[in-house]
Amino acid sequence: LNHDTERLGAFYHNHGFIEAKIGDPIVKQQGGRIHITFPIHEGPRYRVGTVEIKGDLIESKDKLMSLLKIRHEKFLNRKILRDDILRLTDLYAEHGYAFAEVRPHINSAPTSKRVDIVLTVTKGALVHFNRIEIEGNTRTRDNVIRRELVVKEGGIFDSKAIRKSTANLQRLDFFEDVSVTPKPTVNPDQMNVLVKVKEKSTGQFSVGAGYSSSDSLMFMSQISENNLMGTGNRLSLAANLSSISTRFNLSYTDPRVFDSEVLAGIDLYNWRRVYDDYTKDSRGGALRFGQPFFEKWRLFYSYSYATTTLSDIADNASWIIKQSEDIKVTSAIQIGLARDTRNRYYGASTGSKNTLSIKYAGGPFGGDAQFTKVEATSSWYFPLPLDCVFHIKGAAGQAFANESNKLPVYEHFYLGGLGSIRGFKSAHISPKDPVTGERIGGDKMWYGNIEVIFPLVKNAGLRGVVFTDFGNVYAVGHRWDFASVKKSVGIGFRWLSPMGPLRLAWGYNLDPTSDEDSSVWDFSIGGGF
Repeated sequence: LNHDTERLGAFYHNHGFIEAKIGDPIVKQQGGRIHITFPIHEGPRYRVGTVEIKGDLIESKDKLMSLLKIRHEKFLNRKILRDDILRLTDLYAEHGYAFAEVRPHINSAPTSKRVDIVLTVTKGALVHFNRIEIEGNTRTRDNVIRRELVVKEGGIFDSKAIRKSTANLQRLDFFEDVSVTPKPTVNPDQMNVLVKVKEKSTGQFSVGAGYSSSDSLMFMSQISENNLMGTGNRLSLAANLSSISTRFNLSYTDPRVFDSEVLAGIDLYNWRRVYDDYTKDSRGGALRFGQPFFEKWRLFYSYSYATTTLSDIADNASWIIKQSEDIKVTSAIQIGLARDTRNRYYGASTGSKNTLSIKYAGGPFGGDAQFTKVEATSSWYFPLPLDCVFHIKGAAGQAFANESNKLPVYEHFYLGGLGSIRGFKSAHISPKDPVTGERIGGDKMWYGNIEVIFPLVKNAGLRGVVFTDFGNVYAVGHRWDFASVKKSVGIGFRWLSPMGPLRLAWGYNLDPTSDEDSSVWDFSIGGGF
């Protein structure tokens, strides 16, 4: 009851009734029921009059006033006023004034039922960071933690830097708990910083089975370590086996070479995939590098070398497949930009992920393949009421043969399935050879996804989704044709299971052709969302 009394008082004070008083609740029992009465004296309702800031101003008065939402309120709202004070205090803390005070003076005029508000700012001393102390890192090396900190010893105090440092450490995913806390010292113009972490397991060994609509039953084994010997480096060895494909991957990444902002990595792989009219064997590797570009953007560049052999080619296979038999070596560079502001890698509810990449094969880099490939994706998440999420994604790509007949069939675009347009079988959205009727892919593609994600069993991480997908692939030599669009709608489920992310989706083809199913179920477990 005391809590309810306080909430009632806060409600009135947040709606202009600054003289409202809530009396002690009166409790009466009548029969088998209890009646509770809260006596309330509302008093007059006060409108917001003038709002002024004075004192130690570190920005122009107009800029400081623009931070105050109370100016736009019709009636006095103490909660909004408190939030304005916190916003001003934090602004000063971002500029080094860790002990700044904002004192509100509310002058009420009972006759006019109006309040004039004066906020007086005392900035205090300019504070510098003194010593950074790290606790709890029983495995992760100090330098791995320090390089993620935006706060610097001797630097000017900045509350935004503290928040960003905390976020950087959390995104490492090395720790169960992270706190970055300023600690006062005997000197009023100095502040220590205490970084406390609690280590968690970062290594993983898994053996399991999965299923996807494209690969059918799969057996998977992976050993990975995301914080190798406490250095923050990542090592992964994975093998995936199915009735139509085998994949072996080895990957090593140093995200901060010599504690710099530069990322470096190496990938090695051996893949074999059986298609309807041929079998593809591919071996190769890549050297990867990355570095910050603008704020929140990263620049990636890599060199890859692969040898590919096509075998078991059917006698009636398309001429595009047969000519790709002679394209055995692909030597390419790739340059890309990426910006990822999602709050989580899995199950994001806010933020976006945007990528742009250009792959150039052949020319001065040698090899048989001669092509340029441009791809872009943009994915956005918006929170909705009731823990729902609105997600919209768009992607497009185009490939160019730098020399005639030097764009191999396995570099063509195909759509369909969980990764692009649901309601169609994997890789079934594709131009066909006019003679053989085979799906041979295209050199242009685009698709979009619009979906609403909602919780089903929140504690278990089970979510539902309703979606609409659309897009198409266009044959080599054909123009973009946005009037020709493949479209679907559907529902699905997602669950971050102990075996890995699980996805189940049913998509309904809105305009099926004679060789397309009217609806398709897609299921996968063990892959990424």
